[in-house]
Amino acid sequence: MKALVISERSEIVDFVTPRLKELGFDIIHYKWIIKALDNIEEIQPDVIVLSAVEYPRHWKTLAGFVQSGIGGNNVGVYLYETIPLSDEENKKALGLGVHQFTEYYEQNKKAAEPEYTSVEVIYNEALGLIHFSSGKYFEEKKLIELNEEITNVSYLKYVSIYDGNNSKSFSASVENVSDGITCLQIE
Repeated sequence: MKALVISERSEIVDFVTPRLKELGFDIIHYKWIIKALDNIEEIQPDVIVLSAVEYPRHWKTLAGFVQSGIGGNNVGVYLYETIPLSDEENKKALGLGVHQFTEYYEQNKKAAEPEYTSVEVIYNEALGLIHFSSGKYFEEKKLIELNEEITNVSYLKYVSIYDGNNSKSFSASVENVSDGITCLQIE
């Protein structure tokens, strides 16, 4: 995925770039919006971030250009602003399908982070030894990330978790033992 960041201000670039990289984007940076417009067809970005304050007239031209499909399909245009837009400018932005960068980052950051619940874990090995630990329970993945290493065991018949309100019990395969973490794949 490619993100096009257009700004002459280093504070904008320094704020936006690491957040986009964190979401898996390759960054292409232009200081001049006209140069970016000239090359947008070749770049084919997935996301464009720019400042309405820096480019008060040109951001609308760029957004309209992108809406035409020349820069690619489903390109998201996001404004980075420290000052809120006027009501009139905000209406124009909404009409062009332009959003605030912080909205995009927060939505995608949440989507990129897997949902888990912190849990207390109790399990016993074949010899009958009972162990207490803590970890993360990923319900959708049917996975428990245990905060300890379990060695010489590939299957646990009895595993229970408690999240402070509810408890659940199951059997699990022991996988991915490394650096003090064990993954239990729930069966």
